[in-house]
Amino acid sequence: MSLGLEMPMESDGSVVFLGSRWESARRAFTGLVVAAAVVLGVVERPRLVIGFAICALVFFPLEQLIPLVRRPPRRDWTVDVVHSFANRLPITIAFTVALGVLGPAAHAAFPAELRRVVLAQPGWLQFVVLLLIADLANYAGHRALHEIPVLWRLHAVHHSSTGLDWLSTSRGHPLDQIINLLVTVTPVYAIGFDLTFSVAFMAFQFYFPFLAHANTRLTLRPLSAVLVTPAFHHWHHAYEPAAVNRNYGAILSVWDWLFHTSYLPRRMPTAYGIPDPMPNGWLGQLAAPFRSR
Repeated sequence: MSLGLEMPMESDGSVVFLGSRWESARRAFTGLVVAAAVVLGVVERPRLVIGFAICALVFFPLEQLIPLVRRPPRRDWTVDVVHSFANRLPITIAFTVALGVLGPAAHAAFPAELRRVVLAQPGWLQFVVLLLIADLANYAGHRALHEIPVLWRLHAVHHSSTGLDWLSTSRGHPLDQIINLLVTVTPVYAIGFDLTFSVAFMAFQFYFPFLAHANTRLTLRPLSAVLVTPAFHHWHHAYEPAAVNRNYGAILSVWDWLFHTSYLPRRMPTAYGIPDPMPNGWLGQLAAPFRSR
């Protein structure tokens, strides 16, 4: 992983030695940042670390035993670890403040009679309605992040990985992730679903994308016709013309089939990523959307 430090480009022996020391210092600094990110995650939200550990224990073996695409390990995986933990605090603060403003307004604007009808249904049906509404909102927000240029500059960070695995889930600009959360959660807040159902959905939404990004051949049959599978989402990240702006679904693939944005050929992508260059380091990726092009 790089954090924007470049080794001197000289060729004499003395400078080569300096370059070696520079590289050692850069690696030490990178390790310090990774460690600090993990410590921040532990202090700020221990459950995040537990969830991350669970995902590692589940998906790392699956990716080794039944990989979807056979390839060597990514060299830039450490930047995704930094994203996983270092982004949490600003996202949590900004999301809480924004939802505190948007949530009550959305709740007041939602028709009271329709709310009573929804909340009068059995618990299992309420959860189904919650899932459908939140996932449809996520589809719309995700599509906007791709098709509106100023939003794509933020979302491009998530798509910059040239190889997809479960850790790729965590790579993303905080502003991108805040927008995604607000679009998904605000309708849930507006209707006023029971806290138990809301928490259950948020837990499901936390873990499921790790599966969708994972480099594993799990097909999720017989639910693969309606759920986003790893193969389906890998095409969303493919660097191929036919796959651009396809497969927006986060949990349910039905929205892509319904709105004609699905793309699922029988083969797997030959390349992943984006056409524009993206810095390899965490700080560079945070700054990338605001740089002139």
